[in-house]
Amino acid sequence: MLNARILYYLRIFCIGILMIWTPLCLFFGAVHKRSNHVYRLHLDLVDLDHGPVGRNLTQHILENGRSSAQTAPRWRVRTDLHTLEETRTWIRLNGWGAVVINSGASQRLSETSAAYDPRSAVTVVANTGRNPIAGLTYTQPALSAAARSATLAFNAAVVKQQQMESGIPDGPVAVYFRTIDAAPMAFNIAPVQPLFAFLVSTLCTVGALISWKMTTFGFFLRVRHRHMWAALLALVMLWTLLISMHCALAVSFFRGPHYNHNALPYTVGRFFSIWATTWAVLLAVGLWLLSWYLMITPEFLGLLSVITVLSNVVSTLVPVQMTNRYYRWFYALPFYNGAMLYRFILSGCYPRLGLNIGVLLGEIAAMAVVLGLSAWARQACVRRGLSDVPGWYRGNMFFHSPVPLQQDADEDEDEQHHWRLFRTCHRSGSRRRQNDAASTLSIADSINDSTSLKEGNLGV
Repeated sequence: MLNARILYYLRIFCIGILMIWTPLCLFFGAVHKRSNHVYRLHLDLVDLDHGPVGRNLTQHILENGRSSAQTAPRWRVRTDLHTLEETRTWIRLNGWGAVVINSGASQRLSETSAAYDPRSAVTVVANTGRNPIAGLTYTQPALSAAARSATLAFNAAVVKQQQMESGIPDGPVAVYFRTIDAAPMAFNIAPVQPLFAFLVSTLCTVGALISWKMTTFGFFLRVRHRHMWAALLALVMLWTLLISMHCALAVSFFRGPHYNHNALPYTVGRFFSIWATTWAVLLAVGLWLLSWYLMITPEFLGLLSVITVLSNVVSTLVPVQMTNRYYRWFYALPFYNGAMLYRFILSGCYPRLGLNIGVLLGEIAAMAVVLGLSAWARQACVRRGLSDVPGWYRGNMFFHSPVPLQQDADEDEDEQHHWRLFRTCHRSGSRRRQNDAASTLSIADSINDSTSLKEGNLGV
């Protein structure tokens, strides 16, 4: 018994190591050397000026981009965008950001007056609603650095030319840039808000799922499989619906309808969209976890929960484009698709509604089927005496089930059946002998019959 306990504690120790290192490997593997994959992100360069200012700035940005091709986003010149508003719309729907040399920049510079605004020459179009890590760490700094470097170099050339022509030691700033957001999320932590919303809601759901595993043992003994499957499915749906409603209310209270006039207003429709998105994400994750919880032993509950939650968290934070090809499966995780829907609802950026909604609905349907199979397996193990209330299986030192093993129960039932059959036959034989004796005996009930002899008549 002591050796068994020592082996079990060693097993728990190994599982604890796995529970620590497996999520850490997932996280650090996803962010490992991510700067080497920044070139997979593309920034757009749009010249609406078509003049000296536009040509000089474009040439400077492209030359700097070639020198740092592997450690910075790549630049591409767009000639199919003709206005600033059209560029802003395209970036909101498809891009990471753009530097736009505004139309008429060369003409305004040549006609410099007291009302000339250097910031009207260049516009940096950012997209803060697509991904928090890529936007804050790579694309926005690259946009600002490229615009600043190009405008400073152009201004230095203009000042040098003025010095050579008129001897003026310095001059006013010729061109500069301003920044606009194509898809503002309305408040500072909004890009990571989907992560916190899904994470907190999932942690609230995990406790309920584990309690359902521990308290449904008696139902598996009495309820039919299809009814048990429907009950578990309804429980998960109702619980996640309640949690997601509180999550949507929290977003409403924190953000408010008019938090930032540059962002999309938080209307009733967006409230229900946030509610439905959170519900779909929690439902997919909850069905997945409960399907495993019903079959695994208690020692693996933490390992499964940590791996599931952390992998979903990493898919929400880290842009999948900047990870190794192994991590492309992040595209199928509920947190990732829910976060993309979340950001579109709040900012209108990067709409891929058909793909994201289709993935979530497909996962919900698949996990519902898996839950049915898991409930069937759990019920079979419980009724055969192979699994107990917490989920330990027969042979484990902690196993204790009120249901006898199926084989022992069958042997006991056969033995009791033979014993009942023997007692029944014994009672039937006794009654038959008594009936035969009664039929062959005739008791004299009168004086005349007392001397008559019949078969078996004793003349009593």
